[in-house]
Amino acid sequence: MSYRASSVLRKSPILARCSAWLALCLIATAVPVAHAEDGSKLKLREVQVALDEGVFELDVKAEITLPDAARKAVESGLTLRLTYEITVDRVRRYMPDASIAVLEQRYEVSYHALSQRYLVKNLNTGEQQDFGSLQAALDRVSDLRGLPVIDKALLADGRVYEGRIRAVLGMNTAPDVFGWLLFWTDDWSTTSNWKLWTLQP
Repeated sequence: MSYRASSVLRKSPILARCSAWLALCLIATAVPVAHAEDGSKLKLREVQVALDEGVFELDVKAEITLPDAARKAVESGLTLRLTYEITVDRVRRYMPDASIAVLEQRYEVSYHALSQRYLVKNLNTGEQQDFGSLQAALDRVSDLRGLPVIDKALLADGRVYEGRIRAVLGMNTAPDVFGWLLFWTDDWSTTSNWKLWTLQP
């Protein structure tokens, strides 16, 4: 900084404060950029549908990748939520497809410090399981087997139906103590690709 510039800042405290705030803002906005490549990744690998006792059921295999910072945040008390969004539409040739069913399958993963176990809670049923590692808990919520989607009796014979599913990962349910962390850094939330399948009853 030149002598003239430093003299101006000394004579103008307001200008000096504004310059300091500007520098802080530049540093703060650089943090998310630095972590952008370290974000969570979520992808649906396999989706299969089968008819079992008159009900179409879904098997889904997802792939969840969390950066080290996100894993440490879960260990420190951050709650991870995974939601599978599912829709079934009747395909129509000359009109927009008609919505037949919309449902969500929701899970919550958290760390219980007292037992040092990772808890997986099915928010649809209230059922809860515990695991010895975060990876084991993630493997549980990323593997759905026999998820009921729709009763065959609700579908008309001879019609074509299209189902879609995607997964949404949310990690913005931290307690207040983590508010500053999520404000200055990425919240590690992400959404998967859509996977489609066809139903022909």
